[in-house]
Amino acid sequence: MRSRLALLWPLGVLLPLVAAYGQDSLDPAAGKANGSAEQALLEELPVVQAAALHQQTLQEAPANVTVITASDIRKYGYRTLGEALASVRGFYGTYDRTYHYIGVSGISTPGDFNTRFLVMINGHNMTEHVYDSNGFFGQDFGLDMDLVERIEIIRGSASALYGSNAMLATINVVTRSPVDVPGIRVSSETASFGERKVLFSDSVYLGRGANLLLSASGFDNGGQTIYVPAFDIPPAQNGLIHDQDGEQGYHTFANLLWGNWNITAYFNSRRKDVPVNAADDTVFNDRGSHVRDGHNFVEAAHSSDIGARGTLRYRFYYDDYRYDDRFDYWLGAAGSQYIQDERSLSRNEWAGSEVTWTTPFLKRADVVVGAEGDWEFRNLQQEQAVSPSRYSIVNFNVPDHRLALFSQQQWKLGTRWTVYTGLRFDASHNYGKALSPRLALVYQRSPSTVYKLVYGRPFRNPSAFEKYFSDNQTLVANPALHAERANTFELSGEHKFSPILTGIVNVYQYRIQGLIDLNETAEQQVPQYQNLDRIRSSGVELEISAKLHGGFELLGSAALQRVVDLDTNLGLANSPRGLYKLRAGLPLVHQRLFASSAISYDSAVSTDAGVKLPPVFLQDFTLGMRPVSGFSVQLGVRNTWNRSYSDPVGLAVDTIIQDGRSIYLKVTWRDHAAT
Repeated sequence: MRSRLALLWPLGVLLPLVAAYGQDSLDPAAGKANGSAEQALLEELPVVQAAALHQQTLQEAPANVTVITASDIRKYGYRTLGEALASVRGFYGTYDRTYHYIGVSGISTPGDFNTRFLVMINGHNMTEHVYDSNGFFGQDFGLDMDLVERIEIIRGSASALYGSNAMLATINVVTRSPVDVPGIRVSSETASFGERKVLFSDSVYLGRGANLLLSASGFDNGGQTIYVPAFDIPPAQNGLIHDQDGEQGYHTFANLLWGNWNITAYFNSRRKDVPVNAADDTVFNDRGSHVRDGHNFVEAAHSSDIGARGTLRYRFYYDDYRYDDRFDYWLGAAGSQYIQDERSLSRNEWAGSEVTWTTPFLKRADVVVGAEGDWEFRNLQQEQAVSPSRYSIVNFNVPDHRLALFSQQQWKLGTRWTVYTGLRFDASHNYGKALSPRLALVYQRSPSTVYKLVYGRPFRNPSAFEKYFSDNQTLVANPALHAERANTFELSGEHKFSPILTGIVNVYQYRIQGLIDLNETAEQQVPQYQNLDRIRSSGVELEISAKLHGGFELLGSAALQRVVDLDTNLGLANSPRGLYKLRAGLPLVHQRLFASSAISYDSAVSTDAGVKLPPVFLQDFTLGMRPVSGFSVQLGVRNTWNRSYSDPVGLAVDTIIQDGRSIYLKVTWRDHAAT
C-alpha cells in the first residue's frame, strides 16, 4: 500500500506549486473585484451531450465526465481513438496485434471484446450484435480524428439511457459540423513501422441552407517483425514473425445539414494480418492468416421545437457489420505437410428508429421520454473448411429484435440541488427483459465547487457468439446464458481553486453479478461461456489540471483500483492496481509552435496463466508547427525510451510484445477558407 501511495507524490507536489503560481500569475487588475475572478471560473466551460440526452456543462451533467477537445487531439497528437482514451484518467489500453482494447476501472479481461461500455458517433450506438464488440480503437474505427470536435467520456452506468453494454463507461464521439469546417483539407502521414495514410475532406455549401461535409482516407501499414518467445522452437522460425503484422483499409464519412435534418453516412473497411491467433494449432507466421471487418451505417435525424411543449427529435438508421477471416491449421503434428484452410464469416444487418421528447414540467423539471426499436435482418455466423476438403463447421442465423422505453427527469430543488431520475425498460426477443434505473444527485455548492452522487443498475446481454456459437471443438453453445447485471456507485467532487487550476476526486464501486466468462474446467470437454463470476471493482481517481501563464498546460492524474472475484477473492487478469499519467504542453514562437509530452506509468498486471508482468513506463513527445499559411506539420515520438514490454492477451500465447520507439510525421494543407 505504501508503494502505491508513494506514487502519488508528483500530484502532491504539483498541486501547491501550481496553486501558488496561479495566484501570482493572475492579472493584478483582476483583484479589484472578486466578481471578475468568479466570472473567469465559468468561461469556456466544456459541454457534454450524451450524459442526459441534451447539451449541458460538465458541472451540470449527472455523471463524472471527461471531454477531449479537438484542440487536445491536435496538440497531443492523438491519431486514433485508442490513443486519445489511453490518456484519460483511469483508462488503459491493450493490443493483441489484431485489435486494440480499452480497460476502465481495472476491468479489461483478455479475450473480451470491449463489451462492457459503449462507443457512439453523435449518439449513434456503434455496438454490433454478433460479438457485442466496441473494438473501435485503432484504424478499425472508421472516423478519422481530424473530423472529431470532441470526445465525451461518461463514467459509470448509462443503461438507463442506452440499454445493454453501458455498464462501465459511455464514449460519445462528436464530429465537426460542415458549417464549422469550411474548405478543403488534405493530409499525409508516415511513420516508423511502414504506416502510410492520406486524407481528403471538403465542406461545401449546396444552397437553400444545405451544408455538406465529405471525407475519405486510405491507410497502409507494412507491419514489423515480431518475436514470440513461446514459438522459439522448430519449425516455428525461431519465434520470429515476418511481414505478418500489416494493415490496409479506408475510411469514408459524410454529414449533411439541411434545415432541421442531420444526415450521416459512415462506411469503412479494414484488413489486418494476424501474427498470432487464439487457437494454439494454427500455422505460425502463416501469410494467409488475416481478418477483415467493417461497420457501416446511414442515419437521418430530425429535430423540431414545438414551442412551450418542448423539443421533439426522431431518427432512423440502418447498420451493416461484416467480418471475415482466414486461418490455416495443422491437421497433424506441427510442421507436417497437412494443413487445413478454415474461414469464418459474420454478417449483421439491422434497421431502427428512436424518438425522444424533451419538455418542461411544473417549472422545476425537464423531462425526457423516448422509445427505441430495431429489427435485425440477419445475425449470421458461418465457419467452413475450404481445403484439403470443403465442409461446413458452423452455420446459424439468429436475428433479434428489440424494443425499449425510457424516461429521465431533471428536478431542480432550489438553486444548488438537482436530482436526476431515470428508468429504461428493454425487451429483446433472444435475450429477455431488463429494467435499468439510475439516480443522480448534483450539489452545486458554489460556481467553483460541485459534488455528485450517482447510482445505476446497468446490464449487458450475452452476444450471439457467446450464447449460440458451437463447433463442438473450441466452443459449445449455452442457451441458458443470461445477462450480466451490476450495481454501480460513484461519488465525485470538482473544485476550481482559481481560474487556471481545477481538481477532481472520484470514488467508485461497481459490483457485477453473473459475469460472462469462458469455462474451461477439466470436467467439461469443450469450453462454454457461462455466468461464472461475481466481481467487485473499487477505486479512487484524482486529477489536477492547470492552464498557466503563456498557455502552458498541465494535467496529472492517478487512479488506484482493485478488482476482486468475490468467489475466489483473487484479482482479475490485466487489472493494474495503479495508473498514473502526466502531460504538459507549451505554445512557442508566437503560437506557431506547440510542444507537448505525455508520461504514463501502469502498475504490474497478471496474465490469464497467472504470470505477473512488470510495470510499464512510457513517454511520448509531440511537436506541432505552422510554418507557412495553410500548412501545418506534426512530428511525434512514441515510446521515446524504447521500452520493451508485453500485454496480456487471450490468444494461443499468454502475452505479446508491443511496439518499441516509433516516429511519425504528418503534413496537412488547408485552403485559406478553412479554420
